[in-house]
Amino acid sequence: MTEHDPAVRNSTLNALRLSCPSAEVLDPPSDPSPSPMENPFIDADAEWSDEEVLIPKNRRKMHYVPPTVTVTASLSTAESTSSGSNSPSPNRLSVNGSPLIPPKSPSRPDIRPGSSQEDLVQRFYQVTRERDALRKELQRKSMGPHGIPARASVVYKSDEKTLIEELQALRYEIRLWTEEYFSGPPSSRSKRPHVHRAKELFGSLTDNYNVYLKHNRDRPLLIQAYIWSKLQQRIFSTLNKGCGYVWAGKLGDRKLRPLNDTLRKAVRNEEQAEEYHHWRAMTVNLLVPQVDGKWCPTFDAAPVLKRISRFCSRLRRKLRPWSTSSLRLGKEQLYTIVSAAVALDLKMKRQRADYRFVTFTGGKPDQFWGYGFYDSEMEDIDEEEEGKARRVELSLAPALERCGNANGHVFDQNFILVKADVSCKRLDRKRAGGRPGRRHGIRSVMNIWHR
Repeated sequence: MTEHDPAVRNSTLNALRLSCPSAEVLDPPSDPSPSPMENPFIDADAEWSDEEVLIPKNRRKMHYVPPTVTVTASLSTAESTSSGSNSPSPNRLSVNGSPLIPPKSPSRPDIRPGSSQEDLVQRFYQVTRERDALRKELQRKSMGPHGIPARASVVYKSDEKTLIEELQALRYEIRLWTEEYFSGPPSSRSKRPHVHRAKELFGSLTDNYNVYLKHNRDRPLLIQAYIWSKLQQRIFSTLNKGCGYVWAGKLGDRKLRPLNDTLRKAVRNEEQAEEYHHWRAMTVNLLVPQVDGKWCPTFDAAPVLKRISRFCSRLRRKLRPWSTSSLRLGKEQLYTIVSAAVALDLKMKRQRADYRFVTFTGGKPDQFWGYGFYDSEMEDIDEEEEGKARRVELSLAPALERCGNANGHVFDQNFILVKADVSCKRLDRKRAGGRPGRRHGIRSVMNIWHR
């Protein structure tokens, strides 16, 4: 066609140059247009190279700029600051595109280049203290309502859950043993002379011990309280000489007790508490390592078995007068209970956290009854008394408490893992009937006074 003729195109360009001077940039193509059979993308490499020049591949990503935050807590301060400077927002940008953090706290003062060395050192210590405080608060917020870590923790999964399960199993075994050998009417052995008086054994547990001993159904509750008091005093507690460290054999009183007491009394702050409990747990793990699920003590374990057997014999001898069947039949069960208590104490001492049993007292140090009932720390076995102001009459089993978190940090907090079993029901004595025809009470006393 004529519209594609080169002569026509050249004449058109000449006319444009005469009428429009800017058309001088238009030059006729030196090469003819490519034929349809040729490759139309022959200059593609040149085009992509131009894009790479405009948008280089190795350029840096833009910094993330947080959205503008409006602070409404101190409007007067913000207005005075904005009037004195031209910056419209506290999140202003610097030359390199990164946001400038305003001095929001004493640990981030407005320090510019050229500050003195003392100011920089002071800022370093302030930032360190604030970091430690934020770390503690983060650890507190990461724990659940009962001090259990919200996230999955290896220590909590493997050890703490096992401790709670073994404690519940120990409580159950003690309950079964006392109900089997102390329920029902008393036998003829109760009429024999007692080596130990009832007040000597049960006086610190409740003031109503005589009624419990004569009650066929609630007598096992008093025996449970006595067994737990002896386990806590002789097995779990290490405060008095000759108590605790049963799992350590002869090393307990000779080596571990003086060294442990010296280090424990030297603790003054939380950092020292973490170091002490770390040393305690590592020492126990080295003395009694666990290989393939079995305890392998590095010392002679014969004194441990001998001490457990002696403890069981003394316990049976003291409780024999109030048993309804021969305790010789329950000798093996009692030995298993005490052995499980020793193993539980060993597992508690292996942890970096401080696991311990807690008992509550009344008006006197050795009075474990007569105090108020607290639902967050105790559990009443008598459900019919709910909704009333209750008073603890008998503490059956102590509560399990953990100091710090499961991994052995933040020792300024305590958590009740297992509540204490208590009884708030007051047992009434069976009143003996008075002689007929005789009145008792305040009226009879007043009549005698007026005679």
